[in-house]
Amino acid sequence: MDGLPKYRNNYNENVVSKPVNQPKIKTNSQSRAKKIKLAKPKWNAMDLVMVGAVVVTIIAAAFLVIFMANKSTTTNTQLAATSAQLEQVRNKNNTLKQQVSDLSSPKRLNSIAEKNGLTLKNQNIRNVK
Repeated sequence: MDGLPKYRNNYNENVVSKPVNQPKIKTNSQSRAKKIKLAKPKWNAMDLVMVGAVVVTIIAAAFLVIFMANKSTTTNTQLAATSAQLEQVRNKNNTLKQQVSDLSSPKRLNSIAEKNGLTLKNQNIRNVK
C-alpha cells in the first residue's frame, strides 16, 4: 500500500485510503460469447396458409394487370378505328352538302328552267323567312 496516497484527517493522523473496486478488464477469451445453436422454427399450418394467400394474391394481381392492359389496348384500337370511320363519314357528308349547294343554286335552276321552256315571273315569288 505504499503507492496509495495518504490523507490527513482532523486529528492529524495518517489515514490510508481504501482501494477502489475497478471493473475487471475482459480479455479476448473471456469476451467471446458462447455460440448457441438455435433450432430452426418449424412451419405450422397458419404460416403456410398466410404464405399461400400472399402468393395467390400476387399472382392474381399480376393477371389482373395483364388483363387490364390487354383490355385497354383493345379498346384503344377500337377507338382509333371508330374515329377513322367517323372522319370518313364527316368528309362524305361535307362532300354531299357541297353537291346539294351546287345543285340547288339559283343560277343552275334558272338555266334548267330556260332549257325546258319555263320563264320566271317575279310577281309569283314570295320570300319566306
